[in-house]
Amino acid sequence: MGVADRWKDWEEPRQQGGLRFVAPRLTSAVKSLIAVNVGLFVLLWIGPKFAGARADAVSGWLVAVFGLFPGDWSAPYLPVWQFLSHGFLHDPGSLSHLFWNMLLLYFFGTRLEGLLGARRFMTAYMGGMLSGALLHCVGYGFGWVADVPVLGASGAILGVVVACAVFRPNDTVMFFFIPLSLKVLVGCLVLFDLFWAVESMSDVRTGTAHWVHLGGAAFGFVGARRGWLQKDLFARFEARRAIRVEERKQEDEGVVDRLLEKISQEGLGSLTEKEKAALKRASGKERL
Repeated sequence: MGVADRWKDWEEPRQQGGLRFVAPRLTSAVKSLIAVNVGLFVLLWIGPKFAGARADAVSGWLVAVFGLFPGDWSAPYLPVWQFLSHGFLHDPGSLSHLFWNMLLLYFFGTRLEGLLGARRFMTAYMGGMLSGALLHCVGYGFGWVADVPVLGASGAILGVVVACAVFRPNDTVMFFFIPLSLKVLVGCLVLFDLFWAVESMSDVRTGTAHWVHLGGAAFGFVGARRGWLQKDLFARFEARRAIRVEERKQEDEGVVDRLLEKISQEGLGSLTEKEKAALKRASGKERL
C-alpha cells in the first residue's frame, strides 16, 4: 500500500461525520516499540531486586550507563549510544511516565504508522528521539539543564504527535473529555514545554526534560512540513544496493567470459594465480 492509499484510508472515517471514539488497530512497529519499552521497564524494576544489598548500585549503574547523562560526556569517553538507549528506558519509580508515553504512542503512533508505513514511521520516531537528546545536550552545554540522567521516550512521542498534527491539523481529539482540534492540543503541549524549558533556565527544576520534548517536537514539525518523513531512506539504500549487485554481476560475467576465452585459446595453465582467484570468485565455484 502506497502513501496515497494510506491518505485515502485516513480520510474515510472523517467523511462519516459525527464525533465517536475509535480504538485504533495496533500496528506492527508500534506494537514492537510498546513491547520493548514495557519489557525494559519491568526488567529495570525487577532486575535490581535480585541484587540484594547491591540493588541501588545496580540500578544506579544501569541508569548512568544507558540513560542520557550529558555530564558524562568528556573525551575520550563519548557514550553515543545514550542518544538512543535513553529513549527505551523509563524510571521504574514512575509508572505514570511509561503509561502516558505508551498511551500516546498507541493512539498517535498507530495513526502515523498507518499513514507512512512502518519504516517511515520508525524514521520519524528515531528522529524525534535523537533530536530531543541532541537539544538536551546543547541545553546542558549552555547551563540550561541539570546534570541528571534523562530516561523516557517522550522526545520520540512528541515528534510523532506533532507530525500527526502537521498532517491532520483539524482532526478532533478528546483531551480529558474535551474535544479539541489536533493543532490546538499540540500547540498547547508545545507552549507548555516551552514555558517550563525557559523557566528551567533560571534553576526552576520540574523533574521533566522539557528540552528533550521540544527537540522531538521540532523534528516532527520540520520533518513533516519538509517531506522528510514521507521519504523511505531504506528504499533508497536498497535501490542503490540492487544497482551495485547488478553492476557487479555484469562485471563478473565479463571476467568469466574473458578468462574462459583465454583458457580456450591458451589452456588452463596460462592463467595466473590472480586470474584463477578472480574466476573462482566470479563463477562461484570452489575449484577449477
